[in-house]
Amino acid sequence: MFLQNALLARRLIFTVGSGFALALLLIGSLTLLGLRRVEESNARLEAIVHENGVKTRLATQMRDILRDRAISMLTIVVVSDPFEKDLEMMHFYELGSGYQKVRQELDPLMDLASEQRILANINRLTRLNQPVMVRTVDQAVEGYTFLALETLQNEAIPLQRQLVKELDSLIQIQHEVTQRVAQEARANYVKTRNLMLLLGILAVSVAAVVAVAVVRRTARLAAATERERTKFQTLFETNTDGIVILDEHGFIDCNPATLKMFHMDSKSEFLACRPDQLGQNPQICGTAAEMLAQQHIEQAIRDGHTLFEWEARRPDGSAFPTQIDLHAMTLDGRTVIQAIMRDVSAQKETEDTLRRARDAALSAAEMKSQFVANVSHEIRTPMNGILGMTHLLQGSSLDARQKDYVEAISRSAEALMTVINDLLDFSKIEAGHLTLEDLSFDLAGHLHDILRLYHPRADAKRLSLRLDMHAGLPPWVRGDPLRIRQILLNLLDNAIKFTQQGEIVLRVAPVPGTERLIRFSVSDTGPGMSQDVQSRVFQAFAQGDGSVTRKYGGTGLGLAICRQLAELMGGSLTLESTPGAGSTFQLDLPLKASQPALQREVQAAPARRFPGTRVLVAEDNPVNQKLVRYMLRNLDVDVLLASDGKAAFEQLAAERAARRRVDLVLMDFQMPEWDGLTATRAIRAQEAEQGLPRLPIVALTANAMSGFDATCREAGMDAVLTKPLYEEELAATLAQWLPGHVRQGAGATAEQPQAGAPSAPRHFELGKIGKLCRNDPAQIEEMLSLFISSTEPLLDALSRASQQQDAAQAARHAHQIKGAAAYLGAADMTRHAAQAEQSAKAGDCIACAEALEELEAAFIALRLEIDAVLQDLRRAKAA
Repeated sequence: MFLQNALLARRLIFTVGSGFALALLLIGSLTLLGLRRVEESNARLEAIVHENGVKTRLATQMRDILRDRAISMLTIVVVSDPFEKDLEMMHFYELGSGYQKVRQELDPLMDLASEQRILANINRLTRLNQPVMVRTVDQAVEGYTFLALETLQNEAIPLQRQLVKELDSLIQIQHEVTQRVAQEARANYVKTRNLMLLLGILAVSVAAVVAVAVVRRTARLAAATERERTKFQTLFETNTDGIVILDEHGFIDCNPATLKMFHMDSKSEFLACRPDQLGQNPQICGTAAEMLAQQHIEQAIRDGHTLFEWEARRPDGSAFPTQIDLHAMTLDGRTVIQAIMRDVSAQKETEDTLRRARDAALSAAEMKSQFVANVSHEIRTPMNGILGMTHLLQGSSLDARQKDYVEAISRSAEALMTVINDLLDFSKIEAGHLTLEDLSFDLAGHLHDILRLYHPRADAKRLSLRLDMHAGLPPWVRGDPLRIRQILLNLLDNAIKFTQQGEIVLRVAPVPGTERLIRFSVSDTGPGMSQDVQSRVFQAFAQGDGSVTRKYGGTGLGLAICRQLAELMGGSLTLESTPGAGSTFQLDLPLKASQPALQREVQAAPARRFPGTRVLVAEDNPVNQKLVRYMLRNLDVDVLLASDGKAAFEQLAAERAARRRVDLVLMDFQMPEWDGLTATRAIRAQEAEQGLPRLPIVALTANAMSGFDATCREAGMDAVLTKPLYEEELAATLAQWLPGHVRQGAGATAEQPQAGAPSAPRHFELGKIGKLCRNDPAQIEEMLSLFISSTEPLLDALSRASQQQDAAQAARHAHQIKGAAAYLGAADMTRHAAQAEQSAKAGDCIACAEALEELEAAFIALRLEIDAVLQDLRRAKAA
């Protein structure tokens, strides 16, 4: 609107200007016609006046330069700053150059005898004055200020005055000549005045005619301008977006849509507000409304335009989102801002709807993953039972047909477990719940164990299966051996499955140019894969073609899981394959060299006994109580039992009151009521109050973290034993703190297993239990039965605590199960119980529930083996 009005105004100015230009052109033409007669005389007079003017100007310039040089020369003399003096000297010499230049311009113009005489005097004085000025300047520069002032006063200034006087004379001559020319011009004026009056009357008449034409043209342009103004005013007022004009003082105009947007009745009410008063404070971005408005206004002035979002606020307090477009423009010679405001509430609602739909889709995907995980877990528990019972059936007396049936059940169950495990791992990875371990392991031993599992299958198909290890590999590395084993088993399984003849090679070597990247390559001589199959092989639920599933089975998840596991471990899994020439899978993993895993070694020593020694054991887990009691009885120690820290404190106080001696306390760290630290502090406080001798207290804990020993000692404990306990370590600790009680004996001889003793199971260390129980079948049976009877209610309690999201109780129950499983050497149960305890302490109920599922499955497998051992023990006892 403003641009169109500006164009109309220019058209009007052009019309008016054109009319008056025409009138002036006419006046000029008539004037030239009337003045033609006096043109020649005026030309001569003008030449004289011009020449005199030039001479006067040049002479005046020379006089001004002389005065400026005198001032500059005086400045040079009196200024003490070298830098300012140098600058002034440059100015002085520039004035001298200017003086010479003007004098050279004046010289050819001196045509009168009086002028030439004066010019000769000026040249003579200039030659005299030049060396005086140079000497004065040199003296000033060299620091002879008073000498320079004297030269300036006595020589330079008098010569300057004479030059100025001669120049004044020259200027006076020009004034006289000019006066004579003015008299002649006055006479010519009288002659031409009458002619000009006549011509003026004629020009006025012509101008009047032109004025009438201009007025009519102006009226038409004004009408067009009004139409344009009305059109743009209508657009301004009827626009559905709010339009506001503001300057540095505030709002100056707004349209009705703005008033409607802010629920205001009058324009004056809106114009009385400041920009920051119409916005939420602070804005959504956290910036104050006033500061945000000022920032965008400055940007619009600087760049011409800016667009931003603003949380607007009405006087009634309601808020709504807007999008503001600022444009800077010039109005009446000043910069103003035009703001176009658009209410984007509907757009924001649409975006929120889309965001909610996206969140719902993600939630549905999460629910799907959780459902798959739950179903897989629910199936795994009975499947472990099926596998365990099948294993027991295979070890029983069966005829040939029954063995075939059992083997068929076993193969089917194992295939189903593979599918379930794939689904479970895939759902864990999708949900982000898969955790990795960082352990030291024997790389070569680990790889040999993996290949040993597949040698029977390879031999059955008459395939060569071999390991090719680079000599520069470290013997021990750190990583997750379980997940590396899972990936390599999957790759080797596929290689054997699809290869009908030739060989399969597992190559392991460091990747050149890297510090700790190791490449595991599984190469086969199978049929290979086309590019189309290679592009799909790592996708979830994808296989080469439909016949693969029909012929070999599987879910199509194996390679997808392997690649995701490799990426979780910071590595990669790639494929190189050529149809008809076999395939090579390359697994690159960052594995840093490590030291061998430390294992507790106890030096062989003569057996030690502690007859007459009384030890109080504070332990809440019945299995742990039984095991510690067996160990202590093997050492001829009398045992007192307490199920928690408070009971231990009270029992110790009762023993002291009855004057019965207690020589040492074995204090479990984590117990109900009072934990080990609380009970120890109470015992130490009682000793200090009653002046009792200090009783040795040894902590029992499964916590082997750095700094834990210091925590125990700060509470008053004397030593720490980590679970699972070993009898030799326990004897060494008693000998250290009870040196007067130890009796040396002959070295203990391990009893040979009795005939009919059960074979070693896979899920726990039967030899370890036998050693603790002196290979007494009755004690072994009691220990294993106690473990089953005490662990089942703990698992139920852990499950309830997990469902109720009681993290503290869940962590305590998991800790008890972990301690009991560790004594049995049940590695799987110990690991899963530790994961459940750690997740519960971190407040991650989902991870705790997942670990509980794994723990229950491990317990089922362990119980099946324990039941088999118990049956063997009972058969041996009955025999």
